[in-house]
Formats: sequence, C-alpha cells, structure tokens
Amino acid sequence: MVIFATVSDTVRVGIVLDLETGATNEVACRPEFSDPTVIGRAPVRPFGITWCDAELFVANNRQILVFDAALTYVRTLHTPLFVNTHQLAYRANRIWAASPWSDSLIGVALDPAQTDLEFDLFRQRVIPYVPRPGYERDDVHHINSLLWADGRLFVAAHNLGEPSFILCFDAERMRLAEMYSGAGHAIHGLALRGDDLYWISSRTNEIRSRAGFRFVLPRAGFARGLALGGALLVVAISEHRSRIDRTDGDSWVLVIDLDAACVVAEYALRGTGSINDLRLLDVPDAAHGLPPFWPQPALVTEERRPG
Repeated sequence: MVIFATVSDTVRVGIVLDLETGATNEVACRPEFSDPTVIGRAPVRPFGITWCDAELFVANNRQILVFDAALTYVRTLHTPLFVNTHQLAYRANRIWAASPWSDSLIGVALDPAQTDLEFDLFRQRVIPYVPRPGYERDDVHHINSLLWADGRLFVAAHNLGEPSFILCFDAERMRLAEMYSGAGHAIHGLALRGDDLYWISSRTNEIRSRAGFRFVLPRAGFARGLALGGALLVVAISEHRSRIDRTDGDSWVLVIDLDAACVVAEYALRGTGSINDLRLLDVPDAAHGLPPFWPQPALVTEERRPG
C-alpha cells in the first residue's frame, strides 16, 4: 500500500510513502502556495486530499491545489475558501471541503457552468457558496472530516474543548439521520468498514469505533490522518506541539491490523512538522470511498526503513 500524507514544514506539500518497502518521494511547495495574509498560523498549510479520475486536489488554507497523476502541480482552483480548511472529498463533480471557520461543507464545482455550494450542517440546507472573509471566532464545533459511504454522509466535529460528535446525513436528501455523541475528544478522520465506523480520538490517543472498538496508540503524540485498506488501518502521529511550532518536528506512520488489534509496522518521517491528513493512493480506502488514484504504485524511489 502507498499513502500520500500532507505535511506542515512549509517546504513540502506532502510525502508519498510505500508501506511495504519504506520508500518515499516528496512533493515540493512552490512560492505561489504561500499566503502572506494568513495571521497566527503557517502561510503554507497543505491539508485535505481527494481526487477525480485524472487530478488530485490538496487543500492549502484558502486554496485548492491541483496535481496530475505524476503529482506535478497543474493549477489552483478559482474559488477561495477559508483559512484552516481541513479534509476534502470528491463527489458529483465537486470538491467538498470541511471548513472549521464556517462549521460547514463547501462544494467547489469543477465545471465553471455549475454553482459552488455550501452545506450549512446545523440548519440542514444547501445554499450557493459566497466567498467571504473568515474568522476563527466563528469556529464553534470545528468541523474537520467528512466521508460519503453507503448512501450516507458522515461529518466529524472536533468540538474544541467539549466531547466530540459525528453527524450522519442521508447522502441524497442531505438531512440528518443520526448523531453519534460521546465520540471521544478532538476527533479526526472517518472510515467505514462493513457496518462499523472508525475514527481517531486525538486527545485520548485512541482509535475508536461505533461498535465499541478501542485501541490505544502505543506512540505518544498527536494522531491525525487516517486511512483503512481492508483490515489495515493507517494512522499518522506527530510530535505534540503548539500551533506556532507545528512546522517543525518529526512524525510517524503506524499500520494497525484491526483484526489482531496490534501494530504491524511503523515508519519514522523526520522533519515533516505535523502531518495533517493522509490517503491510500493505490488500493481502496474505506476512509475515502473513491477508486484508487494510482491503480499501480509509482514514484516511490527513496528507500526508508521502519523505525
């Protein structure tokens, strides 16, 4: 399995890691990815990842960056988002962004003839998206992750200092079907395996599931970035640092066998700063719900060993 993980060092957009060999490759930042108007956080912050048939998309503060199958930068989408945009997901010719500063999902249309949309989660309405200044004070529930799977839309609410929760909507009608409360604290990531939903409770350093699965991660740090290929769950753990210092430090990628409830591999990634998100590129990812971007592994050349 091969993952793509977005990192915070402001030099790289992300790192491609082969989970069988430990080989890596990097996607470099460009000057135009930096936004000098961002205050109080890094001017370059690659985060969410998604794709359509031929292009891969990465959230970067207000931008959605577009890459081709070789992970070469192509363009930036026209629609500006909010600072601190988190996870992305592709559906029906739109790139949907989890937007903590508006507590909504924003759907950027890839077809210029279509309208950009915003899903107001708590009013349960879909309206045209109007770009506007964003303010951190409007971040109430810190919506950070989304997943379309099995006819449903799952949305994770970190909920800042309060217990986290997960919203489950009917994917077609965009109406709330269920709310999972008591999901842990500072949750990130969502993956549906069979009938069971998995996520990270970052503050308690656990993998949890709706059916009651709990796995305490053996490495201390801040866990964020989740993928699931078959029974193998992939999670990223970064050094626990204050926001201003998250451009520095190391990170680790752990592979967990859910059936055996044990870590089967660990990879150290030095100098990445915090990992923000990750996706499986070459096999179906139950945390993403799309066909693989790379049907065959590629571009992973530098040998690294688990550590």
